[in-house]
Amino acid sequence: MSSDTLNLTLRVWRQAGPDKPGGFCDYQLEGVSTHMSFLEMLDVLNEKLIAAGDEPVAFDHDCREGICGMCSLMINGQAHGPDRGTTTCQLHMRR
Repeated sequence: MSSDTLNLTLRVWRQAGPDKPGGFCDYQLEGVSTHMSFLEMLDVLNEKLIAAGDEPVAFDHDCREGICGMCSLMINGQAHGPDRGTTTCQLHMRR
């Protein structure tokens, strides 16, 4: 792993629908570029899941430019992650 990449363990809440039981699933990603946004990292995870025949992780987004606010996620228990006033799509993995 170079200083420009990260190995990550993601813990994602998965639930098939509002009336279905849910639970956390852990996913491993290796070689994630520190230059990716958080949403780009989720795209990489989804590509991996789809290639394995698994359901992708669902998340809302629209502009990916930090304007609309659709990409709100809880990251480590914080809305939009650790940077106040930064939308999830503008949060980069180097943080």
